[in-house]
Amino acid sequence: MGVAVELLSTHTPGAPVVDDRGEFVGFISEFDVLRALEAGKDLNQLTAEQIMVKDRISVTDGTSIEDAVKLMEEKRLLNLPVKVNGKVTYSITRHDLLRAWIGLGVDIESRIDQ
Repeated sequence: MGVAVELLSTHTPGAPVVDDRGEFVGFISEFDVLRALEAGKDLNQLTAEQIMVKDRISVTDGTSIEDAVKLMEEKRLLNLPVKVNGKVTYSITRHDLLRAWIGLGVDIESRIDQ
């Protein structure tokens, strides 16, 4: 339930999941939460790990905006984790990439969304 509340309160479509050591282990999205609810699951009885996607798709802080856009389009992602020095430290949305591309925001190398 905590994940659902956090996603809703921050207007974030999804977020990377890290373990106790800070290692990127998966990604949880609003869709994952909705699927659990649709299946009749009690969110208070579930962990993020039980409903997250275990694919660890990410980019680095050196990835170009063009490459990030292509990856998000190919994988149909709403949110993309960004690794800095091997650790996921923030994520970007398509909105962030659009803003950066047309010059209304910072580029992928900068911290866009924590």
